[in-house]
Amino acid sequence: MERHRYSVHRTVFVVDVEGFGDRRRTNSHQLVVRAALYEILRHSFDEIGASWADCDHEDRGDAVFVLVPAQVPKALFVDALPQALVAAVAEHNRTHPSEERIRLRMALHAGEVAYDEHGVAAAAVNLTFRLLDAAPLRAALAESPGVLALVTSDWFFEDVVRHSRVVDPATFRPVPVQVKETSTVGWIGLPDHPYPPDPARQAIRPVAGAGAQVPRQLPALPRSFVGRSDELAALTTLLEDEERPNGLVVIGGPGGIGKTWLALRWAHDNVHRFPAGQLFVDLRGFSSDGLPMSPAVATRGFLQSFGLTPDRIPADPHAQAALFRSIVADKALLILLDNAVDTEQVIPLLPGSASCAVVVTSRSRLPGLTTGHGARPLFLDVLNDREARALLTDRLGTTRVDAEPAVVDELVEFCRGFPLALSIVAGNAATHQGASLAGLAAELHEAGVEALDSADPAASLPAVFSWSHQALTGDEAEAVVLVGLAPGPDIGLRAAASLVGTTVARARTLLRGLEQKSLVGHDGAGRYRMHDLVRRYLTESARDEADIDALRRVVDFYLHTAHAADELLDPHREAIQVAPVTPGCLPLRFRDEAAALAWLDDEHTCVLAAQRLAVELGWHPAAVQFALALHTFHWRVGRLDDQVTMGCLGLVAAERTGSPAVRALAHRQLAEAYALQGRHTEAVDHLQRALPLAERFGDPSGQAHVLRILAWAQSEQGEIRLALENILRTLRLFQSAEDEEWEARALNQTAWYFALMGRHEQAAPFAASALDLHRRHRNRNGEALSLAIQGFLAHQAGRHPDALRLCEQGLAMLRELGNSYFVAQVEDILGHVHVALGDREAARRCWQDAHDLYRVQNRTEKAERSQRLLDGLAT
Repeated sequence: MERHRYSVHRTVFVVDVEGFGDRRRTNSHQLVVRAALYEILRHSFDEIGASWADCDHEDRGDAVFVLVPAQVPKALFVDALPQALVAAVAEHNRTHPSEERIRLRMALHAGEVAYDEHGVAAAAVNLTFRLLDAAPLRAALAESPGVLALVTSDWFFEDVVRHSRVVDPATFRPVPVQVKETSTVGWIGLPDHPYPPDPARQAIRPVAGAGAQVPRQLPALPRSFVGRSDELAALTTLLEDEERPNGLVVIGGPGGIGKTWLALRWAHDNVHRFPAGQLFVDLRGFSSDGLPMSPAVATRGFLQSFGLTPDRIPADPHAQAALFRSIVADKALLILLDNAVDTEQVIPLLPGSASCAVVVTSRSRLPGLTTGHGARPLFLDVLNDREARALLTDRLGTTRVDAEPAVVDELVEFCRGFPLALSIVAGNAATHQGASLAGLAAELHEAGVEALDSADPAASLPAVFSWSHQALTGDEAEAVVLVGLAPGPDIGLRAAASLVGTTVARARTLLRGLEQKSLVGHDGAGRYRMHDLVRRYLTESARDEADIDALRRVVDFYLHTAHAADELLDPHREAIQVAPVTPGCLPLRFRDEAAALAWLDDEHTCVLAAQRLAVELGWHPAAVQFALALHTFHWRVGRLDDQVTMGCLGLVAAERTGSPAVRALAHRQLAEAYALQGRHTEAVDHLQRALPLAERFGDPSGQAHVLRILAWAQSEQGEIRLALENILRTLRLFQSAEDEEWEARALNQTAWYFALMGRHEQAAPFAASALDLHRRHRNRNGEALSLAIQGFLAHQAGRHPDALRLCEQGLAMLRELGNSYFVAQVEDILGHVHVALGDREAARRCWQDAHDLYRVQNRTEKAERSQRLLDGLAT
């Protein structure tokens, strides 16, 4: 633990392995348990966004003592950490013998903690250990069937647990704590087997809608925030206007002036006023690539924060905005829209309810919001000299500032009260602890920071960036330029390691150094974001050869990781021939489908940006392969528009290769994306281009896939005979190639088209063969479709109970796989089965579900047809 002479308010966390010294545990068992405990803690802390590496921790034998950084929200240790620990302990216990299994006692408190060269001295630490040793806590764990018992101090319960929106405070029990000289009250909870809510304490339970998901999206507070008391008071006044409570305020000012810091400071100070949650989005209005975030993207992110999955979000931006306004209506909600480019970008994100407060930050004053929507403007100017000095003092310490007061005055004068410039100056001074401030001021003169005297401070900030860049170590200087060049709005640690061409640990060190010097930001969830002004400055120069190598590594990271995720989502799909990974690239592998889906969802924007970068830099095969690697994810979760976009970019890249095989593949992929959306005319057009290319190249497998998709598009247009002819050609090609997995899919399609033509006897053997092959190859998706087709055949033959059983089996499997695309179609069939069985209410539910999914997936014709079926039930 690093030692300093200072005192700071910290969350204190202690955890202990119950029965660590049990006679059953040999030394080897204890070593396993001890190692597992640290792995569980590291994993759980990182899982909730409270980086283990950023905490101070000490080993206390069978216990671990942790001091959490002050900026980490205390609520995480009640709302998220206990469940993360429970899950990690359960996974450990599942794979270890009884002698190595773990049960934990956990204690929480917070208070002032003093550091010196000898360690930590604090009553808060002593109290936390007394809570951990309390007899009632040991008894609670002994009586519980779970693996974790939690005790908090009375202070922590009153200030944190009582206000939780995740945990019910009424499930905690107060107990006396009598340990050594300590006599106090603790509050015990059992996260994995909670006590029943105590009626006597029901009043402490927070009010929230049943099943409501409360978003808390505010980023962490800035490390140093001083002054701005007048602006904070003004913001409160504007938002608490009795005639227009919780109104709309626009914070305007030049880039780097501290608009976001002010908004976040006020938001964190007033979080109690918004029990329905806090939403935050960076709209990237003045980003280096000149591409502000679309309002539809921001709206979709907000909808997902309320628990809506992508397949439940309408494709139309106007419908998304309307749904957002419906959800937030009458909620006491704070919406912070950061870095807006213009009024048009903001309007779709405004709620229709006066119960919400909206704070917008922008370099523009957004007069359209003021005149058209009654926004209250708050323009932010530079810090005054007193506030600027206070900022430097906060960052450098009183001793160092008092030692050279005249030089500090000079630094303040040079920075002209510009918060970002002051932070960079302070960061460099803090990095060079042995250097005098006078020497640093002289370097500032030499770097031309006098440009900050400009009437437009934003225009002179590049001089500050240049000086800051020169003060970096060689590795940091290289890393900061590369992060500025990286595709996407932010970057994860593993992608950054690939970009820089180093280990994950080294990348973390470099990024932490850049964060400390105010050149990148860290959101607490493992993602790093660069201020757009810093990015613009760093990317002015042309990319050199070393930069191209780095960009190739990060593009490969996204491509190979997306490919690994795709293989988990559909191991039976057409193989993608991805080039070997570039040396220094560190692509991820996934333990299961859920992890693959989570990564694709989290990194989706960056993966799309990586494909665009591949096209820009002429890496055409990679650009085509991105569209292939995202195909399964996009159609499974209903992001069909994104698949069309990637398919179009892939086709642009393919045309530039001049390869008939690559062009055929790109046309086919784009055609399949169009067909999934129901845009069959466009799909057929691209397939008709792909087929002669595949034939010319002599690619039987490619021909088979073109014919397969063509048959599908034709069947959706009602051309069943043509579809049957083409799928039979496809089937013969797959059989000739002895490709049983794709033969099974072609058999499914053949059975379906025979069924649509009413030729049940001919359809049945194809469906049975498909089911056998899918089961042989353990393709659950194909098996589910085979069952659904057999159910449809049974329905047409009048065997409606059999049809119901088979379709419901297939539907359950598709839902388990998260395949919303085919769930809609099977629900469609089931509606007809229920009508035949006389259950019109069940039919209505099925067709309503199908209709909703068709709309989300932008399958307009099918949505209209299902609506007609629903209308027919109502007559």
